[in-house]
Amino acid sequence: MKFRTPVSSILLMALFIGCAGREPTPGVTDTEILIGNIQDLSGPMKELGMALPHGANLYFNYINDKGGIHGRQIRMTMEDHQYNPQKAVAAAKKLIEQDQVFCLYQVIGTSPCEAIRSLLEENEIPLIAPATQSGTMSDRSRTGWKYIFHTDTGYDKQANILVDYAYEQNAEAKVAVLYQDDDYGANVLKGIAEAEARHGVTVQKEAFQRGATDFAGQVMNLNKGGATHVIIGGVVREPIIAMKTAAAMGYAPQFLGISPTMDHRVALGSGEAGEGFIAANFAQLYNSDVEGAKLYRKLFAASGTDPKVMGMYNFYGFMTAMILVEGLERAGKRLTRDGLIKAMEGIKDFDGKGVFPGISYGPNDRAGTDAVVLVINEGGKQRIISDWIE
Repeated sequence: MKFRTPVSSILLMALFIGCAGREPTPGVTDTEILIGNIQDLSGPMKELGMALPHGANLYFNYINDKGGIHGRQIRMTMEDHQYNPQKAVAAAKKLIEQDQVFCLYQVIGTSPCEAIRSLLEENEIPLIAPATQSGTMSDRSRTGWKYIFHTDTGYDKQANILVDYAYEQNAEAKVAVLYQDDDYGANVLKGIAEAEARHGVTVQKEAFQRGATDFAGQVMNLNKGGATHVIIGGVVREPIIAMKTAAAMGYAPQFLGISPTMDHRVALGSGEAGEGFIAANFAQLYNSDVEGAKLYRKLFAASGTDPKVMGMYNFYGFMTAMILVEGLERAGKRLTRDGLIKAMEGIKDFDGKGVFPGISYGPNDRAGTDAVVLVINEGGKQRIISDWIE
């Protein structure tokens, strides 16, 4: 006697065999996507390290409340690197090996991001939206470039744009740069060198160490050098102290800033010394009228968070969360790391509800965007004074 196996049973067996041969994707279950974030929670940038993930969670919670990504909820776990590259490596290893996160997201700082490149390549794990504007993040000659999707216009490109702007305003300008002496500053100097060659000039250069609080020596040198336009490659505290120091010395150049200085706290903290300060930014302001900024303000208000948290860095977390969600949505129900990479490569002119000039990637393109707007401080408030500049 012959027995016939029902077709339905054959199909179930084939499905079981297929699934049994497939390795489970780290950080992905039927109900959850676990992502890893590394911030400075107790070091020189701890205020930013708290603002960024809060902003990201505003958007993740918004998406989760709407049903998540193909039925999965996004959950973010976080480690502290204290803005220390060695600690960043240890934190990344923990997230990848112990916590088994699906991907890394928003790791803050140029040097920490550079330090974990080999881990990205060894584990074939994507890093989406590193929280640094360094142009090195999209450099294909560097280890792990395939796994990094940068969202911000590079510091080198911003430096080029700001030098051009200085000479557009004053053909006889003497341009100088006050820069953080690390990987961040190195990328700023790359752009400065390109601008020097293009304009046939020499830019005065003054360095400071990460976490510095005394800029008297540097400001005195800038004054002696006759700098009329000073580009600051710092974050929030550094431009405030530098501009106040200059004002106390009676020195009043046109101060310009790389995008990490484009925070409303710089306008508030510098007071009269920061009047007219102009900074580059790769996105619209958090208080603008574009749809993405309106959604941010609505969700922030509903969260009951202290209003002091609202601002550029909190909005930065929110904005970049939109890009990660876009990639996860495009990657589909069967979520894998390789699938996320391919999905991210397919993103073209993503504007995040009007926030970005247009983020695009490709198989050999991880830069995101090359454009900025210029933002001026006036009376303790900020106003965009340019169209998108490349």
